[in-house]
Amino acid sequence: MQIINCKISYIIGESQVYSTELKNNDYKIDIDLKDDILCSKIQTSKEFKDFKIEFYLPIDKKFTQMITNGYQTWLPSYKINCNSKQNKLSAFLQKNMYKGSGIDCIAEYQSNFSKNTSFGICYFKEDNTNNTLMFVSLDEKDTFTKYDYDFDRNVLKITRDFKGYAVNKNMQLIKVLRIEEDFVNSINVLKENLNLNDKTQKTTRLIAYNTFSDYKNNITAQIVNEKIHNLQNDYNMFIIGDGYAQNSGNILDIDEKKFPNGLKSIVENIHSKKILAALWITPFAISPLSKSFSDQQNLAVKQNDKPVVTCPFWGGAYSLDISFDDSTQYLKDMFDVIFNEYQFDAVYCDCIYMAASIPVEGKTQAMLINHAISTIRKLTENKLLILGGVPFLSAVGNCDWIAISSDSSNYWYDIGDMLSANFPTSAKSSVNSLVYKKYLNKIYPCVYTVPNNKKIKNKLLQLISNASPNLIISDKQLKPTTFPSKFSLNNNE
Repeated sequence: MQIINCKISYIIGESQVYSTELKNNDYKIDIDLKDDILCSKIQTSKEFKDFKIEFYLPIDKKFTQMITNGYQTWLPSYKINCNSKQNKLSAFLQKNMYKGSGIDCIAEYQSNFSKNTSFGICYFKEDNTNNTLMFVSLDEKDTFTKYDYDFDRNVLKITRDFKGYAVNKNMQLIKVLRIEEDFVNSINVLKENLNLNDKTQKTTRLIAYNTFSDYKNNITAQIVNEKIHNLQNDYNMFIIGDGYAQNSGNILDIDEKKFPNGLKSIVENIHSKKILAALWITPFAISPLSKSFSDQQNLAVKQNDKPVVTCPFWGGAYSLDISFDDSTQYLKDMFDVIFNEYQFDAVYCDCIYMAASIPVEGKTQAMLINHAISTIRKLTENKLLILGGVPFLSAVGNCDWIAISSDSSNYWYDIGDMLSANFPTSAKSSVNSLVYKKYLNKIYPCVYTVPNNKKIKNKLLQLISNASPNLIISDKQLKPTTFPSKFSLNNNE
């Protein structure tokens, strides 16, 4: 591995410093390039704010395509080449029109979306061969790793931005692995370095039904029970999606008109089908429309003493400030109801990104999200856990499945896909994005939500199921005589 340049910026006192020096009066930076690993550490006795370091690496011109990974699993992945250009209208809207809506908080904070940017992992492809060049971060604890590629100069910029954090000690800045192999060997090397063992990962396919696929949030106890009764036998999990709570995904705020007896009897009905019962929740979302909002608003992340909208749904939701002890108790009460009162077997925790939409307590986004995930994993104990809307590498090893798609609109195409390229919602955009996310399932078990759309025919379903064998799918898209027998599946892939 070779580095051709290194740029550093930080704030010390009242001064903003820009430098290319690896040693000055404020710090000393060591860089180690052994065994195809870029490892760098900083030594300092001072304190910096918003420390950022950029490494510039040359890439062989034979690699003509780059496959990106979105900041979190809702966001799309792209295949980038020298002709790929950022949509100027999308960039303008993202920067100016979405501010304060919550859409501007679904990605890296205070950073404009770029389809040429990849997070945690990226790889390059050589034309007409199986040869790949892959980069993967082996350390996402303190901050996330970001990749930007300049096709004109054939230079990869790797950024580690400690925004929101004060560097005041000797610490590791980056640890990135470079792998140049054919694709299969690259994945094997990557998994070995991530300490992932196929034998310890789940081998049972997850074929789940989610009420949101057919009914969105328009569910009642009667609708759900009828669906359970009429459900095909191909499923091994039933997920109760959004719509059970009053204007929010808060289990402590059940809509008593729609679910007068709560959810326990519904879980019993699911269990009578000999399948697992799961509940979809957004543990870090606080809706202003919730009837318990007056009690929860003190737990919301604030700026200038006012809650900040970090999600465009549920009336413009706020984020739970996980730095509060009361927030941990709030989550504990939530999972206690889910598992002990209602007896669910699994939980689908979505919108994990919300735990770090706004910097708090002098921590980076990575620190906040990793703390949020570890809290959830501790509270769910030995129950099954699906994580969605989450940075991929942060979820690896900390859940049973990673949801690598959003619950997109059933419309095949939505004008919003063009106007907000960082948050595509239509069925077409969701399926297209999966093409460039399919390698993620080879790293760790992923689950993909198949949009309920007539244009997703059997042939396309087969392609999807091969890319991500764990599915959340409507039974309208399943035919008992053809599923899964007509799917060409290989669980050992």
